[in-house]
Amino acid sequence: MAEVHSYNVVRFPFAKLVADHFQTEDLSKIHDGVSYPLLSREEDQSTTFHKQFYTIGDQFFDVYRRFVREVVAEIVGRDIVYQRVPNFRVHLPNNVSVGEFHRDRDYFHDSSEINLWLPLTRAWDNNTVWIESAEGKEDYSPYNLDYGELLQFDGANLKHGNMINDTGFTRVSLDFRAIPMSKYQPSERRTINTGIRFIIGEYFESLL
Repeated sequence: MAEVHSYNVVRFPFAKLVADHFQTEDLSKIHDGVSYPLLSREEDQSTTFHKQFYTIGDQFFDVYRRFVREVVAEIVGRDIVYQRVPNFRVHLPNNVSVGEFHRDRDYFHDSSEINLWLPLTRAWDNNTVWIESAEGKEDYSPYNLDYGELLQFDGANLKHGNMINDTGFTRVSLDFRAIPMSKYQPSERRTINTGIRFIIGEYFESLL
């Protein structure tokens, strides 16, 4: 079951921090002057936008860790481990942000993980995330959110992905995962993009 929560964008100014890092006033237009072929699963984390984001620095991560402590912990509980570095997504016009519909467990994620998805721009219709209503149904529906809203969903077990973005605007978002400490199982398996293990100190960090 997916749930939408709100948070304070003044206290947690993710969009401003990312926009400043990209030296733009409007993240929804960062595609201007840039063209990419249709992204595949192997390519959807390797654009120039992604390479630039992952150099963003300590100020962003200070806000991110505080967000987990003050917002995420109130939603999913305090005794959790969480993704140390959130995923950055760019859904360019006439393109996709993830290369295929998938369940995270298909890529070695634990089935107990909880997905948190934060758009940094308006996300609607064909530039937002689409999720099936129950496992195996593949009856995808879009989740329309504004900046300042957070989507909690079962991405480990529900198939999700995106459509070709025909809105004319780029959707920029962050997503990450958390898991109750009681269900956390260290794994020597590695992520498909960065090759790090699903353990505290590599993929995960402990909140407490």
